[in-house]
Amino acid sequence: MQRLLIFHPKQGLRENLPPGFQPRQSEEFTWLDLVQPAREELDLLADLFHFHPLAVEDCLHPHYRPGMAQYDEYAFLTLRCIQARQRSLTAALNVFLGPGFIVTVHQEELDFLNKIWHQYRQDPRLFAKGVDFILYSLLEPLTETFFAFFDRTEARIEYLEEEVFRQPTRRILNQVFTMRRQAIKLRKILGAQRDIINVLAYPEFNLVKPENRVFFLDIYNEMLRLIDQVETFHDLASSTLEIYLSLTSNRLNEIMKVLTVITTIMMPLSLIAGIYGMNFRYMPELEWRYGYFVVLGVMALLAGVMLHFFRRKGWF
Repeated sequence: MQRLLIFHPKQGLRENLPPGFQPRQSEEFTWLDLVQPAREELDLLADLFHFHPLAVEDCLHPHYRPGMAQYDEYAFLTLRCIQARQRSLTAALNVFLGPGFIVTVHQEELDFLNKIWHQYRQDPRLFAKGVDFILYSLLEPLTETFFAFFDRTEARIEYLEEEVFRQPTRRILNQVFTMRRQAIKLRKILGAQRDIINVLAYPEFNLVKPENRVFFLDIYNEMLRLIDQVETFHDLASSTLEIYLSLTSNRLNEIMKVLTVITTIMMPLSLIAGIYGMNFRYMPELEWRYGYFVVLGVMALLAGVMLHFFRRKGWF
């Protein structure tokens, strides 16, 4: 699906592509949005905007790690946002940014992008701030998706910590492992995304107006906060995993201690039973009337003495 906004201060807003329109040479502001584009729609990027074929191909198969490529008159960005409905946790947003145009390409529906699209459609005067301000307007809610995710995750980690102390199970271990893997992935994503925002805030980056650069610096500061949060997220998940392993190890040690005490008590009893189980012809005790009960009493007394000894030593 594709949708288009073309704004001219005098002619107003148009949503249809006029014949012979050249967005890279036009003085109008252009925003083209492609959602789950087919190959034919991506060909529009090469035919109409004359984007580099490698950048167009990356829109069809976006990289997992964010990146940025600068060409002669435009820049190509691959960004990531949290998309809870996705198995991969994040969704890609590809952006072509030029002097008077911006093109967004994404495979999933992004609620924050739809909201901003409708804002510009209802109030086209927002285009006067420049297409770089559109990019900032997208980066702000994109960054907020990470903050919202970390808020939910913090509560989840606290719950898992309580469950680990209450009853460590394999299900909890799997959840902790999943959260730890998510922290590692998000740390790579946010680190790369921070570098992209840093480039956008450079004075040498001429696709961003000087008066709008302060907005990108604000996004950069938020990225720094997110990186601190993802480090905390990773540390909490790792500490929860260590707690689980420690509790499981202590539990196993307790079980082994009980089994060792039982085995130690049974060893002399097995020795006595083995002696009187030998098939020698002459064993006086075998003919004794009370021999059976005496041996049982000796075995019970020996087991009680050993158990008392282990109790005093604190071994059981």
